[in-house]
Amino acid sequence: MLKFHKLLPLVALTFLSSVAIVRSQQLQTPTNAYTQKVTREVLASGSPTEVQGRVLELVKYTIPPNSKLPVHIHPGMQIERVESGTLTYTVVKGSAKITRSNGKEEMLEAGQTTRLNVGDALVEVGGMVHYGENETDNPVILLSASLFEEGKPKAILINP
Repeated sequence: MLKFHKLLPLVALTFLSSVAIVRSQQLQTPTNAYTQKVTREVLASGSPTEVQGRVLELVKYTIPPNSKLPVHIHPGMQIERVESGTLTYTVVKGSAKITRSNGKEEMLEAGQTTRLNVGDALVEVGGMVHYGENETDNPVILLSASLFEEGKPKAILINP
């Protein structure tokens, strides 16, 4: 009986430690698939004195083949140009201005989808709900300039 009393605290501690480990694993924030798939390389960055609380960035995004990005918004304006590949782009809420490589301009409205090819450009205003998809077997490369709120995530996932 003496041995059992000595082992009881050890058994209880082991059990409680296991419960704590399982709980901590359950409480962890799920991994953001967006940040796992897309490579975001900041080429240049600065904080304009004319616009307090904003960061201006030039970024290269690489979207791997056969990747669908989640629905999201940005905390400010972003403009992009397709450098390689074809991006399937959908506006969920709001509108986006498209400038094709031949200079033709068009507006993409909520519920519309288009394919953006090399040389096509896009203007996204802050809060416009959208997503992109690379339906090809080659990466899509975008050059992007953005003026975002400092301290906010670059892409904020939205539950449609």
